[in-house]
Amino acid sequence: MQQIGRNIMSMIFSRVMAGIVLFLIYTRLAQYLGPDAAGQFGLLAAYVTVFNFFIDLGMSQLVIKKVSEDRTHSAKYLSNYFSIQALLGVAFMLVMDVTVLLSNYPANVKNALYIAGFGLLISTLSLPVRSIINAYQRITIIAKVNFFNSAINGLMMLLAIIFHQNILFLAFISVAVGTFDLITYSWIVHKKITPFKISFDWAFVKQLFVWTLPFTLLTFFSIYNRVDTLILSRLRDFTETGYYSAAYKFWDTLAYLPAVIGVSLYPFFAESLSKGRLDQAKEGLEVYTRYMIAIAVPLSVGAYILASKLTEAFYGPNFAPASDALWLLVIAVSLLIIYSPVNSLIISQLTRTATKITGLNLLFNIIANFILVPKFGFVACAAITVGSELIQTIGYTYFVNKKIVRFAFFRNFIKPLIAGAVMGAVLVVFKNYNVWLLVAVGGVVYMLTLLGLRFFHQKDLDLFKSAIDIRKPVDTEISS
Repeated sequence: MQQIGRNIMSMIFSRVMAGIVLFLIYTRLAQYLGPDAAGQFGLLAAYVTVFNFFIDLGMSQLVIKKVSEDRTHSAKYLSNYFSIQALLGVAFMLVMDVTVLLSNYPANVKNALYIAGFGLLISTLSLPVRSIINAYQRITIIAKVNFFNSAINGLMMLLAIIFHQNILFLAFISVAVGTFDLITYSWIVHKKITPFKISFDWAFVKQLFVWTLPFTLLTFFSIYNRVDTLILSRLRDFTETGYYSAAYKFWDTLAYLPAVIGVSLYPFFAESLSKGRLDQAKEGLEVYTRYMIAIAVPLSVGAYILASKLTEAFYGPNFAPASDALWLLVIAVSLLIIYSPVNSLIISQLTRTATKITGLNLLFNIIANFILVPKFGFVACAAITVGSELIQTIGYTYFVNKKIVRFAFFRNFIKPLIAGAVMGAVLVVFKNYNVWLLVAVGGVVYMLTLLGLRFFHQKDLDLFKSAIDIRKPVDTEISS
């Protein structure tokens, strides 16, 4: 638990904090581009994100699981996975290029997408080495690399604003970040974890693909909360896509937190359950689910009450319509935050069940978008996303309780909901004040109410202290 806490804290200070900085830079970029060009950039980001979901066919999840359970074959997994990934990267880059070629996008958008496709190829080559680092639970390394690639991302967006560049320049962000990740992760793994060499064991590769199949389907279906931007750009226009992309940036920033939880807990659950430590897995699941509920409730309440003020504060009056989608997307990502620990466990242990739930969710999302978006536009996309995340929350929580381990869930909502109601009442009463003052006051009221309700336990404080005490060593032994 101490190692997980240390990993999460390091990732929060690198990925979450960097994500907040990137969000602030993006708000300036969106104002510089305007709704229409921001919509084009949002489409670019959506393409890269969607293809990133399944470009490795889910093999990274398999490798993390296998190496977490037994590190003796790390080099074999790494070398063969890298060879496979090089072929998959080229194949999916070509698929993306053909998709773009057959589309009716403007020439500048097409050219930007071609550049982003090449960046995607470079980025995907870093997945095998990053997966080995993840499996060894050396999350602090990933945290440091994430900080620097976020800095590259933010710097290039600032340069685009300063030198009046368009999306062609912005498309090179994926190339720059992918190159940095590939070089850095490869050097670290080769020097500090296991020798890195390219090989291709055909029998082993075939076995990998057999093992990977459930992860492949799950990874493909996981695009359910990303396809809406692609559908929206075809059924409406770039201006609406710009509004939705602006609102979705709140999702992207907040989603760093469940991503951090997933990266930290996935190898922990795989290792614990492979060694029969069910009580250890249950403790981790309950502790971090309780924390995530406490975080998600005030986010949802605050976004619902302050959506218009937040949109204008970050994007200006030109993006005012985006507020209608903003609060819905924050509620959706709050659901994602709540079930992020369950997500890590069910993917590790009930991959086929997770695949079925997510596959049905993707079908629901696509059908609902095609039915509702033509009439209701980008706000429908946001509402459908809430529905999708609710399906995931209910489905994943039910099957983890039924088939893996029973754990406390609903009772952990009581005190955060009371504190959220108190916070909401304060925000409504003082809603005409400055938005930043409201955010600060709301946060203080929420925390004081939680403390008054004795939501936090002594072990929470002990865990927090051990996580942030970098002077105290933890077991990070690399050898098996």
